[in-house]
Amino acid sequence: MEYNVPGLPINVAVVGHSNAGKTSLIRTLLRDDQFGDIDEMAGTTRCVEKSAILSADDEVLDLFDTPGFEDSSALLQALQALSKTVETGSAADLLRMFIERAGDYPDFEQEIKVLRQSLISNVLLYIIDVREPLLGKYSDEVEILSMAGKPILPVFNFIAGNSDALMRWRQQMAKFNLHAALEFDTVAFEFEAEKRLYQKLQSLLEQHYDILQTLIDYREEVWGKLNHAAARRIFQLIAVVACYRREVSARGGASEADVASMQDFVRNAEQQALRDLLTIFSFTQLDVDIQQLPVRDGEWELDLFSPVMLKEFGLNAGATALKGAAAGAGIDLMVGGMSLGAAAMLGAALGAGWAAARRYQQELKAALRGHRWLCVNDDTVSLLFLRNRKLLHSLTQRGHAAQDKLQLKNDMQKTLPGRWYKVLNSLRQHPEWQQLPSSDEEYMRLQDEVTGWLVSDDRAA
Repeated sequence: MEYNVPGLPINVAVVGHSNAGKTSLIRTLLRDDQFGDIDEMAGTTRCVEKSAILSADDEVLDLFDTPGFEDSSALLQALQALSKTVETGSAADLLRMFIERAGDYPDFEQEIKVLRQSLISNVLLYIIDVREPLLGKYSDEVEILSMAGKPILPVFNFIAGNSDALMRWRQQMAKFNLHAALEFDTVAFEFEAEKRLYQKLQSLLEQHYDILQTLIDYREEVWGKLNHAAARRIFQLIAVVACYRREVSARGGASEADVASMQDFVRNAEQQALRDLLTIFSFTQLDVDIQQLPVRDGEWELDLFSPVMLKEFGLNAGATALKGAAAGAGIDLMVGGMSLGAAAMLGAALGAGWAAARRYQQELKAALRGHRWLCVNDDTVSLLFLRNRKLLHSLTQRGHAAQDKLQLKNDMQKTLPGRWYKVLNSLRQHPEWQQLPSSDEEYMRLQDEVTGWLVSDDRAA
């Protein structure tokens, strides 16, 4: 079968030493933490497993996860010994002959699977754990793989915090004339690294340039949609919390039951948003363990209304402010940003016209009964925005091969956008927006603005 026809899927053999991160790479590219098996023990992958990367409905890349090399030095010696007893036209022919005689080499059962897949693939991704020392066995692996006669792209894995080791590995690969290499950390993920992977393949497989460009464009579009979907979900959380109102007695104020009900509403709203954000990026509740803001079983452990929480985020740290944030704020009817008492309410409503009166009919009725509204304090809504912004940015930088739980440390930027309180005030004046989603033009404008803040390139947020 001919594998180099541009119209067919590109066959990519993912090869390398045991535990270098071959399965991890594929998991990250697939956004699937269930693909294959990952274990610290060598030889976890025992067979060749295929997966596909699509561009819309078109299968562009077929990725083949292969077993790891375990004794490349002995394998190279066996190949060299065979070459002295047979005549072959090329190094690739020698590999084919070695495969045909697999029964004579039971110790290389797993390596033979790698050689077989390498021969029928378009390109080899040679995965390197840069934390490993430069040993002769790795040079032997490269020599063996080169015999297949296919382009080899070294992929440096686990590069975060290992710049010196990375440099040594680059120099080592250059000795084999493998100058086109890629930095791709399967744990500390960056979408730009994935994009560069496809671009490197373009340079190695010129006949597939156009279809790879189609894939790049498609994956970039999908990634952007995921980020925007997550940002919109955070905006929806902010909107329903900012628009929350609970009618309470103006004379007696909010009871403990009123406050507890409001707090439960906010907690539940955030828990659902957390689950939705994890789902959008194909993670689960088991992926998250947030320092200072820990999540266990999908729930924030440090309570949103804890005074400690507000202090951690640099929000009003005074005792009075903290008490108010924890309890919520009582407000009167808001029209045009003004807080009106019951005496002035009917005149303001009539002056604004019947449309405004209809819009605020529930508030009018409450005011005439001498009641007020219990709403969520500004600091609490601001806290929701800050920590969900950090969670979003952390999820976009997490590879699906990560085994450790997501660590969201308290080192996030705590600065709110310049127009934050103007947007918050606009939301508060539309209690009807608590019934999401809304197609109101003003709502959509605010959603676009907040979404823009969240998906900006400022990853320090």
